[in-house]
Amino acid sequence: MRINNEIYETYGDCWWNDNAGFDFSSLRYCVNPVRYAYFQSKLSNMALAGGTVLDIGCGGGFLAEEFAKDGFAVTGIDPSGRSIEAARKHAAESGLGIQYQVGRGEALPFGDGSFDIIACCDVLEHVDDLKQVAGEIGRLLKPGGVFFYDTVNRTFLSKLVLIKIWQDWGIIRSSQSNVHVWEKFIKPDELVRLIRDCGLVNLEMKGISPKRRNPFAMLGTLRALSKGKIRNEDLAERLGLHQTDDLNISYMGFALKQ
Repeated sequence: MRINNEIYETYGDCWWNDNAGFDFSSLRYCVNPVRYAYFQSKLSNMALAGGTVLDIGCGGGFLAEEFAKDGFAVTGIDPSGRSIEAARKHAAESGLGIQYQVGRGEALPFGDGSFDIIACCDVLEHVDDLKQVAGEIGRLLKPGGVFFYDTVNRTFLSKLVLIKIWQDWGIIRSSQSNVHVWEKFIKPDELVRLIRDCGLVNLEMKGISPKRRNPFAMLGTLRALSKGKIRNEDLAERLGLHQTDDLNISYMGFALKQ
């Protein structure tokens, strides 16, 4: 089954617009704060302040802007030209000097050892050639550099929540066919082996899970969003996504370049 990555071009101008035709609010309000708080906690123990960051698959710049606000020199790259336009526009409006360009994770236009930090979030399960992307990450990181990621586990629960409820049932206005394809989800041990072959040592994984584990409670929240009964900003509180030790749906982590 072919994944539908075309939506990021079709709706690339909607990243920062909660009232547009496609809704990125779950990433913006629910997922991004959890993962960046985790990344910040790890960076606080590393001497990388002001270092260089590459955000692969940056989309509209949610994660890139967080790194930039913390004083890092950030480059964002994404295959969607419209997403890059939206990212540039919002960064300029926010006074952030982020360098954005169009490009694919399988062939990144940078020299070996160019970055102290590479982030690839909500992206690995979308790429055409996961092994090639991992190889590029290993090539571009400096020795001792950090790789931050989040992705989706290939489990029955992730299929129920992210494919059946979120996507196939069409319960929210942003539902589109094949935005995610379950077969492209990545088991944690698969990712560990893959990045190890590229010279990276995985140090930790943490889950991203809702406080309400009942998928039908999530269904009710998303229905309320689609009917305008709650605001996009209310999603974070309603879903209650937070860092856990449960890797069954989404997980994040970090690795170091040897």
